Amino acid sequence: MERTITISKRGASEQVQDPPTGASTRGQRLLLVVASFVLALFFIEFAALINIVDYRTILGFAQWEALSRSDPGLLQIHRPYAHSSGVSRGGDAAMYYRLPPTDLTLFQWDVKYDQNGFRNDLDLNTADMIVIGDSFVEDIPTPTAQLMTSLLAHRRSETVANLGQIAYGPQQELIVLKRYGLPLKPHTVVWMFFEGNDLTDVVHYRTAMQNQRSLWQDFQRRSFTVCVLKLVKHRFFTTDERPPGVRRAGVVQGAGKTPTVYFLNPSAPLSGQDLDALDETTRIIATSHKLCAAQGARLVFVFIPDKFRVFHNLCSFPEASECRNWTVNDLPERMRTVVTSIASDIGYLDLTANLIEAAKEGQLPYLADDAHWSPEGHRIAADAINDYLSSTQKFSGGSAQTSLSTDRP
Repeated sequence: MERTITISKRGASEQVQDPPTGASTRGQRLLLVVASFVLALFFIEFAALINIVDYRTILGFAQWEALSRSDPGLLQIHRPYAHSSGVSRGGDAAMYYRLPPTDLTLFQWDVKYDQNGFRNDLDLNTADMIVIGDSFVEDIPTPTAQLMTSLLAHRRSETVANLGQIAYGPQQELIVLKRYGLPLKPHTVVWMFFEGNDLTDVVHYRTAMQNQRSLWQDFQRRSFTVCVLKLVKHRFFTTDERPPGVRRAGVVQGAGKTPTVYFLNPSAPLSGQDLDALDETTRIIATSHKLCAAQGARLVFVFIPDKFRVFHNLCSFPEASECRNWTVNDLPERMRTVVTSIASDIGYLDLTANLIEAAKEGQLPYLADDAHWSPEGHRIAADAINDYLSSTQKFSGGSAQTSLSTDRP
């Protein structure tokens, strides 16, 4: 309660009030604290708004998204000279299914990107060979020296540019070829096609291009406040509703080893949507061939089989495994027909037989809890591609002289 004191001095009187105390003082202090917090948050979020800081990187989640920036044609691409390092346990199967801790792979990575956002140690102005594809080519968790592209460069004593980018499909890879690949003046273009998701990526790209994110939506993804709320929700309010991993499990038989492997992509006959996407992929391959031929480069199309195609005849499946009812389709043969029908000088290599043979010998070319290759898988792919190129190509003065054979050696 305020007090008023009357002071008399030489006939005059003054009224002096005590400074406010109690609730009024506490209110002012609270307002000051709130104002300071709001101002600090404004500067924190302003850094995200103008795209100086991406708090997904700082707060340690959505690593690959945090590495990337928006692109009107590619949807997203890694930032120039981006750097990602970290440790995690469990592959992509563990994101959707509960797996025993002993079956979880430990991932450690320290990856740097070049001026264009691709996984190359040096900025390249030219390259003898370029390799285009998705996460199988980029493969963040695999050490650079063990990547298929690095092994291929060593085996052929050539400069090989890794132009892989996670989550890319055929439409984006065509843009990569035009924008980044052919300017390197390669004599060989290796196009890696993964059957597990490249056809669905065709459909996803169409949808994404029709519904591209606004600048505000991009800011929300980088926002400190949004990221913190997501972390709080995940830690305190999210229950583990993943089904048991046995539903996607198989036990590999032979060679004295019986490791459990997990399959992510259901294997089934091709749908109408798949066939439509295959038609678009055919047009993309034809366009790519024309672009490569105009520059004197040879196009080699490489089919990467899904993990289930490689292991399904080598596994026993638990009663609870959905994989017991899966069937493999004829996509490798369809892709061979598509490629050879476009032009006889396009190379076609199906890696299925190479990977199956390795699995029969007791090797694991795919990670047990992930859809991607193990380092052994990268080695097998590099050897197969090198052998194929050696058997079908001769180089003279940097120009490719190709044979008409498109069969696997």
